[in-house]
Amino acid sequence: MNDTQSYHVEWLIIGDESQSNVTVRMSDGCVASIEPGRTADSIELGPVAMVEGLVNAHTHLEFSSLNHPIPTTGQFTDWIRNVVKYRRENPGLTSAAIGTGIMESWQSGTTILGEISTVGWSSANYAKPGFKGVVFQEVLGLHPERIRQQTELARSHITDTEGEARGISPHAPYSTHLDLVRESVEIAKLTNCPLAMHLAETKAELELLCQGSGEFREMLIDFGVWRDDLFQSPLKPLDYLELLSNAPCSLVIHGNYLDERELKFLASQPQMTLVYCPRTHAAFGHSEHPWRRLIDLGGRVAIGTDSRASNPDLSLFAELQFLAASRTDVTHLDLLRLGSRNGRIALSFKPHSENEAPADFTLIQLADSVQRSPQPELFGPTNRVCGTMVNGRWVWLAPDLATQILSH
Repeated sequence: MNDTQSYHVEWLIIGDESQSNVTVRMSDGCVASIEPGRTADSIELGPVAMVEGLVNAHTHLEFSSLNHPIPTTGQFTDWIRNVVKYRRENPGLTSAAIGTGIMESWQSGTTILGEISTVGWSSANYAKPGFKGVVFQEVLGLHPERIRQQTELARSHITDTEGEARGISPHAPYSTHLDLVRESVEIAKLTNCPLAMHLAETKAELELLCQGSGEFREMLIDFGVWRDDLFQSPLKPLDYLELLSNAPCSLVIHGNYLDERELKFLASQPQMTLVYCPRTHAAFGHSEHPWRRLIDLGGRVAIGTDSRASNPDLSLFAELQFLAASRTDVTHLDLLRLGSRNGRIALSFKPHSENEAPADFTLIQLADSVQRSPQPELFGPTNRVCGTMVNGRWVWLAPDLATQILSH
């Protein structure tokens, strides 16, 4: 494909602006110009909306080979035990699963991924032309010797600068000693890399932090890693938020049970983003998520799918459709911001409004008439993703559209 391409679209949506009947010219992976009407050299894309590329701010691609989610009924720690069991029984599936997950993400309009990697992966897994995202190395451990080993793992991950962008993910309070979180923050400060941490995901996690009791204690005993001195001093998610705020960029994953004080603190930190995973949240039957309250306080929220271990697919578009159907008090344009621009900022990629921002776009096939603005029904149930562009190149196109484009 040439380095310069022009496309005519019925609708272009970037930021808060919608433009109809325009030609978008791409050059060297960026948007070179936007012109009214259809130019003579443009390729007609038909009744579509070209929108800022969707961003999946949190996922675990290693589970992409699962045909169905791991059951989420019962205690949360039952689900964790089954996740650990799956990993142990399928050590050879990681590489293939990552490739499958990347392709599925492209097919559902995702242009950038916030990926958490554990074991069994290599840079070659993400060497697909067009892959774009941050690969966070997960670190976890509660014992001193484990903390030292995991700190070295984090350092080596960040200093290996070949290929994809890198980050560190101290897993969660119940699995990651506070000293390891501190070490991760220090590495992030020295290398200017992003952090991602699961936090305030369940009420049982809050019980463990505050009282050192409950189902997480029982799980840690069963795993043989419990020590009576682990959670002697009462902690709250705020203690972790304050620590994470020292990093140049932090993603707070889930945050299902953040209280008002914690939300206000998060809102005061522009380098921090809360990542909400709507369908995973619903699958576990959690209390209402506080994402709207955080936005009201001035904080930033991005959207993630989590993994196929808790979600039927990796479609960020489906997450936004789910929110559009369940939260009619939120405009579709606001949802697009959560699912695109906010994720870009959270993962340290330039938003489209900045100069020389790469051309990352999602094409949405509009089921209804294109004579009116698609903003109110952008994520309607009958609309579908038909194309995904990363750095000005198509990484996926619906068959009919692919034929149309390639014929030019």
